[in-house]
Amino acid sequence: MRVIETLANLPAELAEKIPDVKLQEQDIRVTLAQEGLTRGGILPPKLSLADFALSFEASAEATVRNFNSVGDVDENGVVGEPPPANAPPSDLPRPQLMLGGNTGWMRYQATARIKAAASGGWSMVTVNGQTELSATLSDYRAHPLTRNMREAAKEDLAQPRLLVLSTDLAKMATGDAVAWRVRGMLETGLDLGWADLFTSNLSDLSFVRNSELIELKSSIVALVRARVSLVDDYQLSFSRPGPGRIHLAVRKAKSHEASSGAGLGITVAFSDPEAVQARLKEVLSALAGQAESKVDELIEKALRKVLSPEEEALLRAVLERLGLDPQIINLDHLKQEWDEFKQKVESALEKVVKARVASAFQYEYLRISESATLLEVELDEATALHFHGSLLRGNLVDLMAWLREPANAGTFTLKNYLNSASFTLQQTVGFSLTVGTFEVLKSRNTLKQTWVSQENTQGARRQAFLGRRAYEDALMGHRNRWMVDFQADMESFAPAPAASDFRYGLHMLLWGQKKKLTKQELQQAVDDAVVWGVLDANDASKVTSTLEAHLGKTDVQTQVELKVSDAMLRELVPRIQGFDLKLFARALARAMPWSEQTARVSAEFRKLVYAPIWESYLTEVMNKGSFLSGDLSPTRAAQIAAWFIEKDSTVKQLASGLLLREKTWQPPGGNFSFAEVTDKNRNTLAKCRRFVDGLVRLRKSIEERRSGEELRTVHSDMESLWNTGFHLRTAGAVLAEVAKSTPRGLGGIERTFTVRLADSQEQFVFSTAFGPTVP
Repeated sequence: MRVIETLANLPAELAEKIPDVKLQEQDIRVTLAQEGLTRGGILPPKLSLADFALSFEASAEATVRNFNSVGDVDENGVVGEPPPANAPPSDLPRPQLMLGGNTGWMRYQATARIKAAASGGWSMVTVNGQTELSATLSDYRAHPLTRNMREAAKEDLAQPRLLVLSTDLAKMATGDAVAWRVRGMLETGLDLGWADLFTSNLSDLSFVRNSELIELKSSIVALVRARVSLVDDYQLSFSRPGPGRIHLAVRKAKSHEASSGAGLGITVAFSDPEAVQARLKEVLSALAGQAESKVDELIEKALRKVLSPEEEALLRAVLERLGLDPQIINLDHLKQEWDEFKQKVESALEKVVKARVASAFQYEYLRISESATLLEVELDEATALHFHGSLLRGNLVDLMAWLREPANAGTFTLKNYLNSASFTLQQTVGFSLTVGTFEVLKSRNTLKQTWVSQENTQGARRQAFLGRRAYEDALMGHRNRWMVDFQADMESFAPAPAASDFRYGLHMLLWGQKKKLTKQELQQAVDDAVVWGVLDANDASKVTSTLEAHLGKTDVQTQVELKVSDAMLRELVPRIQGFDLKLFARALARAMPWSEQTARVSAEFRKLVYAPIWESYLTEVMNKGSFLSGDLSPTRAAQIAAWFIEKDSTVKQLASGLLLREKTWQPPGGNFSFAEVTDKNRNTLAKCRRFVDGLVRLRKSIEERRSGEELRTVHSDMESLWNTGFHLRTAGAVLAEVAKSTPRGLGGIERTFTVRLADSQEQFVFSTAFGPTVP
């Protein structure tokens, strides 16, 4: 039988504020000095634990609130309304305790100072050099709505639950909850696909001379486990949904970071450093063009002077590719140079992987709204009690390691982890950690603009913007899914956020999947990579040859990606501040559909043939185009194409075999000839101009410190040039060409062509090295 203990009397200050009525009859919001609670023995003045102490200072305020009906708002998010029965899935957190039944809650909330014990064993206490922090503790007690509130308070406060003791969890009855809100170091864990870490950042490892093809082969199933730490305000809450079960949730909370703070301060450490080192050989092989063991063997033979002429030529080629001394007649420093190169790559590899994890986690974290859930799981009481201490200290890693163990499967229910239903985050897209390729691209046509605005206790804001377009375009063969992600976010809070406070980025993806890929389909995908400057035209045939052995045998997935970082985007934007007709004509020409016809077989040939045609077409649109459509008729487009094929010597030489197809327009037409492309991809001139307008607006917004709200218009203007597959190919071609005029050249843009093979679970990542060689 449950023994109910009650206080003889409530402190006078509290008793006069809690009405002697039923819980359902009145809403209360009571604020009182904690002095009354400490004086009355309800709260201890000080609670000492193993490595920290809580001090319930008399001058602080405590609160008592009740929740008795739908519509009541709990700022902690623990109590709330249930979602409508047919409501679509939402990123917003679900409350742990649901209003609307016969139960209500009394919430008792107090504030305590946290101070490290003499051992100083709690990392939280040293955050940003602080020696003391404060925490808010909340105790939720479930009662029938017919219960008298004053009597309920006497019962509840006879045994207050402070959460800092694991026994407090065991005391919870069904429907009860406890919460702990604090600013400190939060540490979590991530499992990421090793292969995903290199789908768009090979440029950071390009220790090779220009125009060399980098080919990285890795396993799709290989994982990297990392520990990620950051400083922020968060809330830990436990509730009891039923006997023997605990519902755990970790949520973000309103930040106490000053507006001039240094941001999240994310750090990354590898949980298994050896696993990263084990993959070093793959990276070395990609850079050297030969397996590490093969280079070691060649150098050893060179030192013993037993190289064959063929081996000597191969070693010279490797050394020259890596920028090392190819004059192997002088052998004194050969092995030393190779060892130093491996050490340089090893150091860079660690930095690249950590930077990728940190930036992607920050991208994800900044787009989780205030009070959103970071981790939510239901598990048995014994497990919750076991990990209670580490969770209280901001350590999610130990619990997550337990959850990952196969032996523990089925004993818990993972409800959410960073907006995902899994701890393992593979096949990620762009800047994100948790958005998989299929999830992004499963919709036929999606346009999304999302703002997340977090406000700290001083009223300053930290904002993040996501502009994403994902869609399916069946006109472009097997490469029928596309995604563009425009990133803009702030690391720190600002009193009045302006566009100049944001970091920017742009990620473009062309994605396709085919059960049995043909050679022609592979050549089309490789052509995308050439159009975007991922591959040099000379490397296209090498890549095709490498992959030919897998054609027709297995499911193949291809990805062509461009990722422009903040620094590079700020270099590109000033270079596109007016509509350059010739630039866009060249890009549109390179983006024309591939075929085995001479005029179409390479991006360079397409540029020679179709750039003058596009230039003439766009000029005529500007001068005589329809006011309503902004296009010429397909018949007129066919006439322009035919004139150049017949009259221009260069065009005629390459495209004479296409004359009949190009000069004939018969609706509805396909998507091959110039007239068909202009008809299927309408308003090309207007879209190109809007793209430029968006970049002009972005530059002015940054320079003039305009409101971040300008980014909505910036994105709307820019995305007009990637709402069809053809126009997206054009946008990538424009960026690639303009990048060549920057100091870093194409090397400043992350560019990769990725191929995944289903049967062998292998991934190939290709990229041609451009830009200055890294010393």
